[in-house]
Amino acid sequence: MAFQFYRGILAMLSEFVDYAVALGKSICSGVYSVAEDLALGAQRSGEGLGAGQDGRVAEIGYENRVIANLTVDAIKYGTSDERSPLFRAIVLILEEYYSYFPEEVLLYLTKKANLFIGYTAGRMVIGKMLAKAIAIRVAAAVAASATYKALANRLGVSAAASATGIGVVITLLMGQGILQRSSHAAKRLQSKSPKLFSVLEKNGDLQFLYFILEKPLEPYFEAVAFAEHDPHQFQWIVNTRYRDKVK
Repeated sequence: MAFQFYRGILAMLSEFVDYAVALGKSICSGVYSVAEDLALGAQRSGEGLGAGQDGRVAEIGYENRVIANLTVDAIKYGTSDERSPLFRAIVLILEEYYSYFPEEVLLYLTKKANLFIGYTAGRMVIGKMLAKAIAIRVAAAVAASATYKALANRLGVSAAASATGIGVVITLLMGQGILQRSSHAAKRLQSKSPKLFSVLEKNGDLQFLYFILEKPLEPYFEAVAFAEHDPHQFQWIVNTRYRDKVK
C-alpha cells in the first residue's frame, strides 16, 4: 500500500511539478453548488447569533470581516495581479512546496523555466524565484476554475458595494454561504497541512482563500502535506523523479 502511495506521489510530480505541463492538465474543473451555499448561509447566520454548537460569535465576526475583504480584493485584482490576495497565496503555497526540494533539482527546474539565477543564490532564494515564475502561470488555471468563476459572476455586486461599507458585502456573502464555505475549508487545510496553514495565516489570513484554491492546486497541497509529514521521504521521491536529469 505504501508503495502504491509513493507511486502516486511520483506520478503527481511528473504531471505537475513544472509549469510547462501544469497548465496543460485539467486542473480547473469542479462543481459549485448554489443549494449548498444557501444551506451554509443559514448555518452561518445561526452561528453568528449564538445558535451554533459553540456559539463562537466573536470569532465569526472577525472571520466575516476578513473573508469579506479578501473576497472583494480577490475579485477586484483577479488572480495574477501582485496586489491580489489570491496571487500572494499561490506564491506562498508554491514557495512552501519548493522549500522541500533539493537545490540541484531546483537549479534544473529554473533552467527549464528559463530563469536566470546568480551563482551566489541559495536554495530558498532559488525556490522563491521559481515559485513566483510558476505562480503567474498557475494563476491562469485558478481564474478558470469553477469556484472562482462562480464568485466573479455572483459577487461582482459585492465588490462594487464595498465602497458603501464592508457590512453590505458581509450580508451578501453570508446569505450566499461563502463565509461558511471559506471557514470550513480553512479548517480542512489546518488539519491537512498545519505548517502551510500557519504560513498563510501569518501573511494576512490567506488561509480563508483555500476554498478557492483547494481544487485547482490540489496536487500541490497533497505534496506539501506529505512533505510536512515526512520531508526525508519526500526528498527521496523528488531525487528519484529527477535522478536522470540532475547531473
